Amino acid sequence: MKRSTLELLCCPGCQAALSLRDERGNGTVDEGGLFCPHCERSFLIRNGIVHFICPQELGGLNRRFGRFYDRLSHVYALFTKMAFLPMGGERKARKEILDRLDLNCGRILEVSIGPGVNLPYLFESPTVGEVYGLDISAAQLARCRSFVTKRGWSVDLFLGMAEALPFKAGSFDSVFHIGGINFFSGKKEAIDEMIRVARPGSKIVIADETERVARLYDRIPGFSRSYHGKKADTAVPVHLVPDTMEETRVDDIWKAHGQYHGYCLEFRKPA
Repeated sequence: MKRSTLELLCCPGCQAALSLRDERGNGTVDEGGLFCPHCERSFLIRNGIVHFICPQELGGLNRRFGRFYDRLSHVYALFTKMAFLPMGGERKARKEILDRLDLNCGRILEVSIGPGVNLPYLFESPTVGEVYGLDISAAQLARCRSFVTKRGWSVDLFLGMAEALPFKAGSFDSVFHIGGINFFSGKKEAIDEMIRVARPGSKIVIADETERVARLYDRIPGFSRSYHGKKADTAVPVHLVPDTMEETRVDDIWKAHGQYHGYCLEFRKPA
């Protein structure tokens, strides 16, 4: 983590500013901790990744899918590459979403960054700015850190929940999420948080599979959207976007065999 990133961070619980403790690293903070003087919570920094959650403290679908993505981390990149083949390939499928972002050399936050599968297409753009990524899976983030280190990219990574982002209000010029919101424990809370951390005038882009594809996932062991007898609502969450947002639109994406397999929801935070 860059030391300058501390200016963007806040406690995910009370949103108070944080202070560094026992930091170690050469130019960056590789080990150490963060402390919230307001609620007196501490957060570890390991291998440059700030841990704002403990996996065992997760509940609901977040707990299940955090563990699921930990187990899937070693094959996730290959799995998604193969899944996008019928849709024209991974590049086409990912750029169908990423090309909607307003980069303009500003700060970019990817919520659910996984092992970093979107990063090669982001860094192709001459207008890409500082990139930050958050995920609920520690194993996915470890792979992402290894990936960006090999590529020489500067990407700060955080273990945390989309429903409680550890960033100050108005920190990012672009916020996006691809895949996963269908199975978040709190979709509305996650959308509200993406809006909170975006600067006024920023675009927010959210994409995931359609309800039809989500039903297919129910057949995969460990991937069921059922929890305590209830199934997660995997409808396009446009109804959770506040009426105050501007330029709200939903497009069908990822077409294969005459059918669309995903949706892209985008809107702009009022300036």
